Amino acid sequence: MTNKTLLRRQARIQRRMGRRRKPMSPWTIWLVGLPAATVLGGFLHFNGYGPYQELKETLDKEAELKEQIVSLEQENESLQEDVDALMPGKFGIEKRAREQLGWSKPGEIVVRLAGKK
Repeated sequence: MTNKTLLRRQARIQRRMGRRRKPMSPWTIWLVGLPAATVLGGFLHFNGYGPYQELKETLDKEAELKEQIVSLEQENESLQEDVDALMPGKFGIEKRAREQLGWSKPGEIVVRLAGKK
């Protein structure tokens, strides 16, 4: 290579290095950035990293707890009815002894039907 060729190459490299890069236009940023942000957001959302994931889990847990509360209140009412039936002065104890245990008063005859326990 001759000196002239080297000088031309150096000049060309210096011109390239001296050039400033043209700034991106707002349209280019929108056309590239918006789809990229959408893809990234969708990926994060469907993999459980979305901003509302914790809120969704909390609401699901709240609904589950409300269902448990309703079932426990029903059970509580049933047990309270049993307690009220077994209070003194009522025939709840006698009824239970006859139905569940098969007990009878002295002098009574117990008849059991086939097919019933």
